[in-house]
Amino acid sequence: MSKGQVHIRCSQCGTFNIDTEQCVNCGHALNMVKQREQVRIEVERERVAKALAEEPSAIEKFLQRMTNHRWLVVRLFFKLIYGVWMVVMAIGMFLAWLIGMIVA
Repeated sequence: MSKGQVHIRCSQCGTFNIDTEQCVNCGHALNMVKQREQVRIEVERERVAKALAEEPSAIEKFLQRMTNHRWLVVRLFFKLIYGVWMVVMAIGMFLAWLIGMIVA
């Protein structure tokens, strides 16, 4: 074994490789960190594709219909309720952050 060279055995075909990131015989990635990163990216792509393929729930459909309702009064009422909900959630998040800062 020469000094400064890295010898890595391919987990797929068993070929020994010197200072490479991919197997010279089968092209399989030899770096485990990159392999795990590729697997993570593939899993994330599958999750996103599955989420996009799902049909929206009944609540989401209702909210979309109300956002695009033909009557102005219904749209304004919906936007008012949504705005109030956002303010309530912002206050709740602030209180949770404040309690977390006090306790920690």
